[in-house]
Amino acid sequence: MRQAKTLRNSLILSIIIILIISTTSGLAAPMRQDPVWVITVPAAGSVLSGEVAIRGTVTHPNFASYAIYYAPGTDVSGATVWNYNDPIAADVRTMVVNDTLATWDTTALPNGNYVLALAVWNTGSNSPDVYFTTNLTIQNEEATPTPEPTDTPVPTTAPAEPGTPGETEAPPVAPTVEQPPTSTPRPTPTLNPVTPGDDSDTEAPALTLDDIVSVDAVKETFNQGAQLAFLAYILGGMYFAVKAAIRYFLRSQRRNERP
Repeated sequence: MRQAKTLRNSLILSIIIILIISTTSGLAAPMRQDPVWVITVPAAGSVLSGEVAIRGTVTHPNFASYAIYYAPGTDVSGATVWNYNDPIAADVRTMVVNDTLATWDTTALPNGNYVLALAVWNTGSNSPDVYFTTNLTIQNEEATPTPEPTDTPVPTTAPAEPGTPGETEAPPVAPTVEQPPTSTPRPTPTLNPVTPGDDSDTEAPALTLDDIVSVDAVKETFNQGAQLAFLAYILGGMYFAVKAAIRYFLRSQRRNERP
């Protein structure tokens, strides 16, 4: 009984060891990659500008490398000219799952329609597996050039050599002489002439003495002259009176001095 029990335990232990070894070997082996090559972004018919991140998946059990090319046009045909000399990505040897495959700088390209090609090479295969994205439109804003300032040329006149045909010397500039300021003439009254044969019923008024000489002004001048003459007469009388009084005083003094 004891031997049978020992044999059974050994058998169970062997089975457990075999299971552990097989499970460990299965975990250490690489997972099988399904063959997938696709561009998810940008999608067909997209409008692009600037730097564009090209996203997708590239997996294969015998994966070697992949590359991405572009060409002008809306669709792929036998006449499509691919940019093999300047690819977007070339000889990439890492598989990608739903991530960025490459970055496409569209600013260096003219605006228009383009197509993309994702080419995947596998070990032992001479031709790649290709995925196309068509009808892409690049539309970048064109920069407006800033005009550079230009210096305005200053015209210079060089003296012409004697005897040179077609060239004339510039005439000398006369010096500017300042004239003394002239007095502004006073305005003179303008008479309105009466046109002969005028149908107007009104005649020009005749000139009177008041229009020529102001009577009030004459009266005022006469009164001022009379006042001045009367004042001069009074002053003259006072002068002679004072003079006579002085003479009389002097004569009286002389008489009193005589013995």
